[in-house]
Amino acid sequence: MQKSFNIKGRLVNCEIKRSRRRTVALYVHPDKSVEIRMPLLFSVDEIEPFLIKHSRWLFNRLDLPEKKPIEPKKFVSGELHYFLGKQYPIEIVASDKNSVVFDNEKIVIRHRVTKTPSRQVHLSESLSSSKSKSVSSSDLLDRWYLEQAKRVFQEISIPLIEQMKKYNVAPKSFAIKKMKTRWGSCSSKGNINLNLHLIKLPEQCIKEVILHELCHLVYFNHSKEFYALMTAEMPDWKVWKKELKFL
Repeated sequence: MQKSFNIKGRLVNCEIKRSRRRTVALYVHPDKSVEIRMPLLFSVDEIEPFLIKHSRWLFNRLDLPEKKPIEPKKFVSGELHYFLGKQYPIEIVASDKNSVVFDNEKIVIRHRVTKTPSRQVHLSESLSSSKSKSVSSSDLLDRWYLEQAKRVFQEISIPLIEQMKKYNVAPKSFAIKKMKTRWGSCSSKGNINLNLHLIKLPEQCIKEVILHELCHLVYFNHSKEFYALMTAEMPDWKVWKKELKFL
């Protein structure tokens, strides 16, 4: 159901949906459309007072500038990609095997080439318009990122795990995954997941995320005690947490 409300002199159009939820939920979608989900017995007459009560939050969301869409990477030579907080150009070259090499100045993505009976060299699909099954530059770079993440995350986590032993806690496992909305997570069983994209950030940012998840082994919440523990173990953690927003 669509309905408009005059909230402090501003007309707000809302999509109203009923559900079995117990509380009223207010959403502002990326296209600035407003949605209200309310309990089955909640009266429509109660929506306007609810919106007035939350008008500051609502207007802040509606007035946020729209995010510019991020252009997808093209994976062409010279394009910049992040690694440990710095940008490096990639260079795509032909080789006898698929591999990625980092020389502290650039990231070289090597693609295996094949030869036809006429001895002409043909590059794989990612370097030409051929439709043959091959590994893309994106896949090769992700594999390399994963290799680096395993090494770097371990180097950073080992001293942190040792540091947290005084609280009689230790993670059950570590896993590296691609995650869209979180840098890391910790389950109630002590399984910690880390976002693969962390390898693109400075090492101190990675340290902040790993410590954050380790602190959840002590406090499985975001209470004052949790943040006090973060500060005790990494006094400048807030500085590096801000850096996480750049990606």
